Amino acid sequence: MDKKTLIFEKMPVWKAVATLAVPAILSQLVTMIYNLADTFYIGRTNDPYMVAAVSYSFGAFALLSAIGNLFGIGGGSLMARMMGAKRVEDAKKVSAYSVYGTIAVSTLYSVLLGVFMTPILRLLGASELTIGYGSDYLFWTTVVGGVPTTLGIVLGHFLRSEGEAKLGAIGIAVGGLLNIILDPIFIFALDLDVAGAAIATMLSNTIGLAYYFTVLWLIR
Repeated sequence: MDKKTLIFEKMPVWKAVATLAVPAILSQLVTMIYNLADTFYIGRTNDPYMVAAVSYSFGAFALLSAIGNLFGIGGGSLMARMMGAKRVEDAKKVSAYSVYGTIAVSTLYSVLLGVFMTPILRLLGASELTIGYGSDYLFWTTVVGGVPTTLGIVLGHFLRSEGEAKLGAIGIAVGGLLNIILDPIFIFALDLDVAGAAIATMLSNTIGLAYYFTVLWLIR
């Protein structure tokens, strides 16, 4: 009996929920730390304009999580139900739709943000003293890193929907820890300030996505 059959068909409900929920909860805690890392390290520069830029820019960056969760949670739930009903081909179609939908929507969002960066930052509360920092942050995290960020979220949900909650949580932890490690290198060692924090976040999300692709390739 394989692991997926054991969890979804044979294991008592309370135990199955615990098996899948605990890694998911831990991954969300890591995500919270992940989100605080940029603000923490930028705060160490003692520059209030940089801190303000990262703080108001995070709202636009957080929309990437909303896009990823839209396709990841919805698609993952439907995939799980279809696999439970032995409709494997339909589950594959749902996964393909979710992946391509994520790429399309996040690409559109990234392009629109890149084109309308200044008015969007003004709407978020940017001033003449902070708009340059905010533009640097959103350019790297959202315009350049939009697709890797959302796609990584979706693939993490897919792993959990297949009963691989631990592997999904590891992917988030890898990205979070890398961001914590890379932030001081890019911000202080390379003296890139807000752009450095943003590049570190973008690279961490991209490496996290590479991890998910590798895991999915190995377990397919």
